[in-house]
Amino acid sequence: ATNTGKTYQSLQRLKEASHGIYLSPLRLLALEVQERFLMDDVMCSMTTGEEEDIVPGATIMSCTVEKLHIEEVFDIAVIDECQMINDRDRGYAWTRAILGIMCPEIHLRMAPEAEEIIVKMIEECQDTYEIHRHVRDTELVFQPGMFNVDRDLKKGDALIVFSKKKVLALASYLQETGVKVSVIYGALPYQSRKEQVRMFVNGETDVVVATDAIGMGMNLPIQRIVIMEASKFDGVDFRDLEGPEVKQIGGRAGRKGMYDIGYVAAAEEPERIEALLASTTPAIPVIHLGVP
Repeated sequence: ATNTGKTYQSLQRLKEASHGIYLSPLRLLALEVQERFLMDDVMCSMTTGEEEDIVPGATIMSCTVEKLHIEEVFDIAVIDECQMINDRDRGYAWTRAILGIMCPEIHLRMAPEAEEIIVKMIEECQDTYEIHRHVRDTELVFQPGMFNVDRDLKKGDALIVFSKKKVLALASYLQETGVKVSVIYGALPYQSRKEQVRMFVNGETDVVVATDAIGMGMNLPIQRIVIMEASKFDGVDFRDLEGPEVKQIGGRAGRKGMYDIGYVAAAEEPERIEALLASTTPAIPVIHLGVP
């Protein structure tokens, strides 16, 4: 489940590594984890497809999952968002990391639908494992009816669209109506994103307009997530949003101790989005392999 503190617990353990690694689905998340470690005086390097920041004396590497050096030996590893093993384009990288990483203690963070197939993989390798299940500690409530951005917008909202172009268009529309906006999307330079987040956290901006990149990692004090579109372009074609996506994005609403109830609303097809938010995701049936 999203927003349960599961990644936090693994990262606390990773701090103790003498040679550890954090594998992330997103460059933004790899950067965020590196920064978190450096703030806690744990030396951490970072490498993604686009950039590299090698810190002298680093004990931990934070990187995107494709960047794993399979021949390196680690003492503690954290592999995040392992349900991505089912991703048509990138799933092979999780399969390679889970099966290939040389490390005696590996933390696999995943959505519940990945548990069965990953346990099967581990058992076929005759490895041992223990399972920790995490439960959300803030309530999540869907607000029925069609969200209208001109009428219903409140401070603390995060509006989710599915492309950088749409983020910028919606942000500029809102700014013209006098709303102060932070924007977040995958290709945003890290320092800019940090500043956008800082302004929202400090209340200098009223709302966040973001892509679904916000669904992975990124703990922001969001009271309500508004899913602005009911379909997205997934690199091949336009398709309806699916249950796991809606749950992952919607789960970002609420923040323990600050907003004890998180709200989700939808600007298109609210009945369908509500049903997806409440749906049970079927177990992942297949994993993707890379061709060696």
